[in-house]
Amino acid sequence: MAEGKKQPRFTKAENGVITDSVTGLDWYIGPNPNNNWHQAKDWAENLTVAGSGWRLPTVAELKALYQKDAAPNNMDPLFQTPGVWAWSGDLNNSWSAWGFAFYSGLVGWHSMNYGNGREVLAVRSHR
Repeated sequence: MAEGKKQPRFTKAENGVITDSVTGLDWYIGPNPNNNWHQAKDWAENLTVAGSGWRLPTVAELKALYQKDAAPNNMDPLFQTPGVWAWSGDLNNSWSAWGFAFYSGLVGWHSMNYGNGREVLAVRSHR
């Protein structure tokens, strides 16, 4: 690497896995922008791209992706997501879960059965 050249925080592999050099996490974007929490959780936990170990992110992990005005969805341009509100694995109570609104930078919760405009990002520790 040339002197003075800064390594990018995010890199994207050919298989679509995005690696965060700051947090050491791998990310993978779900193809469907309309997932209820149960669908999101099942999809993430059954994902086998580049191996196993995928899960729904925590609210804190989602918030760490937020970069106001970095791209239309307020994330690094490598994250070409189909939506701008993502589920977390963090439960609010027995019938609702927390998520993160990338359009506003705010944390919020919805019924686990609500799926309109709710996308899923899978995450795991980088191996």
